Amino acid sequence: MKRGSFVTAIGGGGGGGGGNIRKKGTTTISLTSIFTHFLVLLGGVYLGVMLGISTCPTTTTDTTYNSDKDEAKASITSITSLQRQLQRLRKENKELKADSTTLKGGDGKSNKNNNNSKFPDTISKFVMDYATVPRDEFNEQLEIGVPIDNPSDKQGQNEVLVLYTDEKTLPDDDKNKKGSKAKDIGPKIGVATEHALQNCHTVRVILQEPSKGSKNGKRQCIAIVPQWESWHIHKFTRIPQQFDGVTVDVKYPLRYVSRSMTDNGKINKFPLLEKDTVPSYKALIEYLTHLDRILNDLKPILRNSMKQSNEKVKNGSSSNTKSVMVKSKSVVVMVCNKGQAHLFQNFVCNARSKGLDLSRIIMFATDKYTYDLCHALDILVYYDAEIFGDMPEQAARRYGDRIFSKMMMAKVYCVHLVMSLGYDVLFQDVDVIWHKNPLEYLITEEKKEWDMLFQDDGSRQPRYNPYSPNTGFYFVRNNPLTMYFFSTLLRMGDLISATKSHQAALAALLAEFSGWKGLRVKTWSKSGLFPGGVEYHQNRDYMKKMIDGKIDPFIFHMSWTENKDNKKLYYEQMGEWYTREDDNKCNGLDCCLPQANITCHYKDKPSKIPCKDSPPIDKKGKSFW
Repeated sequence: MKRGSFVTAIGGGGGGGGGNIRKKGTTTISLTSIFTHFLVLLGGVYLGVMLGISTCPTTTTDTTYNSDKDEAKASITSITSLQRQLQRLRKENKELKADSTTLKGGDGKSNKNNNNSKFPDTISKFVMDYATVPRDEFNEQLEIGVPIDNPSDKQGQNEVLVLYTDEKTLPDDDKNKKGSKAKDIGPKIGVATEHALQNCHTVRVILQEPSKGSKNGKRQCIAIVPQWESWHIHKFTRIPQQFDGVTVDVKYPLRYVSRSMTDNGKINKFPLLEKDTVPSYKALIEYLTHLDRILNDLKPILRNSMKQSNEKVKNGSSSNTKSVMVKSKSVVVMVCNKGQAHLFQNFVCNARSKGLDLSRIIMFATDKYTYDLCHALDILVYYDAEIFGDMPEQAARRYGDRIFSKMMMAKVYCVHLVMSLGYDVLFQDVDVIWHKNPLEYLITEEKKEWDMLFQDDGSRQPRYNPYSPNTGFYFVRNNPLTMYFFSTLLRMGDLISATKSHQAALAALLAEFSGWKGLRVKTWSKSGLFPGGVEYHQNRDYMKKMIDGKIDPFIFHMSWTENKDNKKLYYEQMGEWYTREDDNKCNGLDCCLPQANITCHYKDKPSKIPCKDSPPIDKKGKSFW
């Protein structure tokens, strides 16, 4: 590797063109330039002749004089016409102006010290050249873990722009001997990623949302300032002093705002002392007071679970999977209350019908009803009234309400407890169903470099960027850094209370820990092996392929759905509901159906069978079939 400075790569946006790098002392004169100079010369000669005739002594009659006067007027008209043509040619001659710019700096002086630079000398110390590389190839070689949106075949966003900060970072010229620098290799457009970055010691990647191309598209500018490095992006937005409910507009001054502010000027809530922070302190003190006791209670339960699971693995898994699964200390963690218990019941019945092993699952029940249900379903369960006793039994009416937000802290507690005992954790919500055991894939197939892996939520709200993690299905490898991460999240109860979701708090912490501490985070891209609500509600093609068996995902997560009742209805028409309706007359596994109960409800939602005669649930919803 040769000496080099750093390179900035701006991705997610689009490609771009580049001009030629010119050798010192050379210029390029176009045909347009020659024609322009010829017209100027012709006009000057003609004007000189006319002026010379008008100043010579004459004895002509008045008639001759009037004739000469008319000719002079015609000459002036002709010159005016020539001037208009020159103006038109100047406007059309953009190429000539661009060539001139590459040969001069921002102050109009020649680039004597840096003939290779495509930028003026005034910024040549931190950006002096550029190249473009294919976006998909770049993302494969430098995978940062964010879900990649927009197919790269869309015009204007299929390449990554690479900025070179020093001549030493330029790629070697393939035509020259090894070790020589590229002095005049022409435009570096669409070059291979490995070649473009071969002399870079560091590459800083910036994600930029592509322009929508519409009248109301994102009007965002990027400014790179030569200064001591910052690993945060500072954001200014044109808003008034009091901007609640006001649309961003160019008539307002640029003001410093949070990175989570939306394009329409909406801000996200932050914790208030009395409302959020003080109550979170009380809950944290109570949790920490009982922490040692709870860990002592959990330790033998998890140890026995691992023993039972390993025995089943040895008897049922393939030889390649056996040793890896047995050595792995991975546990599936779930949390549930009475209001969501029927979804958990269906998860168990669904998995049992497919012969899937559930021995590594531990349910953290927040009430006695769920605790008893788990025993009836033969699922490992833990319940502690000291920390879960005041959790609500009823289901949340909608995403983000008071009951929902209280259950979010329970999700943080259970992951922190299991990780404190040294286990890897696959956390999942009860509205997930399995097609195959996802642990086998996570343990044997995913690269060990990733500390945390998430299902793609599908939402691109600023508060979830850049990873858009769905916190209803994710995997954490236990190491000192991830342990520190969840210990920090544990102390952010006030933010979880203010935002009414631990998703926003966790997403903010992911962004900070990845840049600050090097946490390796990966979010699987949409429409892959771990689909959810975004596919169900927005990707008919994917859902039809899944229903036809052309796609074989590991799980399905009924996210992006308003409440538990709709989740049940959607699963019924998807052929994934395996629980009897008369649950008062059955108990535990006796409530499981041998085959799915397929029932149509809405024609505009994906279904295992055509539901054309059912009503739509969405306004003007079109039939899925």
